[in-house]
Amino acid sequence: MRTRSLTSAAVSAALGAALLAAPAYAADGVPPGQNPAATETTNVTAGSTPTADTPTGVPSGVPSDAPSATATPSESPAGDPSPDPSSSAPAEGTGAPVFGNVGSDPSDAGFLTVAVSSDSAITEVSAKLTQRHGAEPATVAVSGFTLVSGTPLDGVWRSPRMSQLPSFGSYDVTVSARDSDGDDTSASGVTTVDVEPKPVFADRSISPAVLDVEHTHVKLSGRISLFDPISGETSPLGGKELGVSAQYGYSAVTAADGSYAIDVAPRLNGENATSVAVSLSFWIANPDGTNTYVLVDSKTLPVVISPSRIRLDHSSVRIKYGVKASSSGVVEYLYGGTWRPAKGVAVDMGYYAKATSSAAGRFTLTYPYLLSGDTSFTVGTSLDSYLDDPYLTASHAQFKVDVINRTSICFCTSWLDAYSDLHIQGSMNGSDGKVPPNRKLYLQQSADGKSGWKSLGWFTVKSNGTFNLDAYVSVPKGYWRLYSAGSSDYQPGNSNSVHFNRTATRITGFNAGPEPVRKGRTVTTTGTVQKLSGTKWAAFGKQRVYILFQAKGKKSWTQLGSVKTDTHGHFTARFTAKQDGTWVGVYLASGSYVDAESYRDYVDVR
Repeated sequence: MRTRSLTSAAVSAALGAALLAAPAYAADGVPPGQNPAATETTNVTAGSTPTADTPTGVPSGVPSDAPSATATPSESPAGDPSPDPSSSAPAEGTGAPVFGNVGSDPSDAGFLTVAVSSDSAITEVSAKLTQRHGAEPATVAVSGFTLVSGTPLDGVWRSPRMSQLPSFGSYDVTVSARDSDGDDTSASGVTTVDVEPKPVFADRSISPAVLDVEHTHVKLSGRISLFDPISGETSPLGGKELGVSAQYGYSAVTAADGSYAIDVAPRLNGENATSVAVSLSFWIANPDGTNTYVLVDSKTLPVVISPSRIRLDHSSVRIKYGVKASSSGVVEYLYGGTWRPAKGVAVDMGYYAKATSSAAGRFTLTYPYLLSGDTSFTVGTSLDSYLDDPYLTASHAQFKVDVINRTSICFCTSWLDAYSDLHIQGSMNGSDGKVPPNRKLYLQQSADGKSGWKSLGWFTVKSNGTFNLDAYVSVPKGYWRLYSAGSSDYQPGNSNSVHFNRTATRITGFNAGPEPVRKGRTVTTTGTVQKLSGTKWAAFGKQRVYILFQAKGKKSWTQLGSVKTDTHGHFTARFTAKQDGTWVGVYLASGSYVDAESYRDYVDVR
């Protein structure tokens, strides 16, 4: 009896001399989706462990669906293996057994197959598997090989399931064989096999077939199990973190039964996107500290962009100054030859007014600031790139605003002389900063300053909007104001009212500032009270001036406080800025003097 170990050269020659024939499986033991004719020299799980030639994180392809979650490889070989065993067995009496290909079963890494030939019938095949990694690598003996194809002289032998392996990982394989005339052969390190769990997928689905305005979400579903080649059992992969790539990265976790149902809404990269690549994957940790990338499913979904349009309720509108401009309408898209309302589309107007369309495609936009003159706006779906709907083309519509300006009249200076002549001095302008074309002003009088205003006559202001004249009044006691009837582009307007047949007074140089001012800061009001002395104005000292405030959008006035003038008639009063509004100083005369009201000063609080 001869016993020898093959040298490396001899092993290489032997490996080239014979082909490994893969074992066949019983009909109820072949995992669905597997080709029992396929052969490999090493076991490869779904998604290879990254090596120097395969960077970590790069998918190696979509793994097979087999073995299924309900079927595991059989331990009872049957059928004809492919390829066939070598037909070049040594002639009788010429030598010891010669090994061909050695490796794990391609469909189930829990089995080891050995191709061996000799000059007499092989009577025994065995192997030893040694862990490649670990502080104290274990070596496991495997025996009980059975002939699964060919003949005892030249055939393929298959181990029982290697349930004695201590753990998953890579193993170096040493094989031994003996023939009927007592010749023994052993070969160490003939191959390395990877015994790793194999992912099993079922019911995989990625939908819809096309991404468009009515199908903006990607739904992924299925079930993942792990086949254990050591135990031969398949179990659900529950609680596993999955990575989803759909233009952006998302994550999900499998349920206890290994199922997953994921819903993501990918954001397209740019307006010209034509497709979205979707993939689902996860990582398996290996005993050697590396990780294996597993691609569960992948699909490229075409992207269809639909035409859109904006239909405004009105293409133009007339508003009074002080009323904010608004535009309303509907957003629609063309789908299947029909225009349909577009829900949830971002629309804006002039970069300031923004809205989102309702389920009926309706929207209303309101410009937040007051307009001082006629203007136009562009209402669009794509004025801000981050608001774009990627499945709709951009659409725009024009919207014109005709502003009816406010008419402002200042009855700045007035007095009533001994001849009952009322001196009228002031200015007139519009909220657009221009002088209204209708420069006719009416002088009106009322006994109580609240009602019963009666026009006494009219005059025309200068082209620059100022006026300075005297008017005789038959009743030199009461209240007077100026009134403008307005025009097509300017609203009617009233001036402040004056009350006297007394010594004329006035407040000059009134100012509230700074303007604009931050909320919570101080607004300082200043001015000078004067009285008419003969034909000249003189300082009116030690007089009380009341500071009134009218909040923006309100009609009523609020008294905030009062202050006394110094000997030069000057006054200064400070208040806390709370909101936008108009400030005015009022002198309420007593005795023979006339009430006076300052210029009204608007302050913007930010």
